[in-house]
Amino acid sequence: MGGSTVRAVAFDLDGTLFDDRQYARAGLINAGGELRRRTGVALTEELLSAYFRDGHREATFDVVLSAAGLADDHVPALVSAYHDNDAPLVPYRDAAGTLETLADDYRLGVITGGTNGREKLSRLGLDGPVEEVIVTAERADSKRAPEPFVEMAERLGVPERSMAVVGDRPGLDFPQPNRLGMPTVRVMRGRYADAVARNGATPDAAVESLDAVPEVLARFDGQ
Repeated sequence: MGGSTVRAVAFDLDGTLFDDRQYARAGLINAGGELRRRTGVALTEELLSAYFRDGHREATFDVVLSAAGLADDHVPALVSAYHDNDAPLVPYRDAAGTLETLADDYRLGVITGGTNGREKLSRLGLDGPVEEVIVTAERADSKRAPEPFVEMAERLGVPERSMAVVGDRPGLDFPQPNRLGMPTVRVMRGRYADAVARNGATPDAAVESLDAVPEVLARFDGQ
């Protein structure tokens, strides 16, 4: 962990500021409706089961279409329908208060790999305190590269070691910030709550809720 005073905080979005399983469920239901309109076949329950029960999170549509004997040329339309869902999104109960508290002392940003990241943040009602947003789905890089983190520190006007990173997924959210000397905080809830953090993915601190983050950041400043 870097030795500089923390002056900015970059948050992950999906799974950190809200339980992104609600977005996935709404998206799959919307995609199921689109599939039924296109083929007359009702597979919404199969889509939900494949994703939530069987863990097919990267190729849900391909798996379900193949099992139903349907062509995979429906996949692009289903992906679009998934992300076009406009269901209400609810943040974690402590997300808004934590961001508002931190905004008094830190500059805040969000780095997300999720499609529609800015729209999600707005739908969650969390965009007010957030000064900068980087959506890697719109770029050629990802959080597996250092560029989004370096750029966020530049946008927020702080040295890299003065920007803390808060996330929930060890293997994606922390390796690059750790290499850059950024303080890292893991929120232990959601779908990755039980994921094991190893080696370079190990955060500097772990908390069970967002409202514990301000105290951790203050502790970083004392080290």
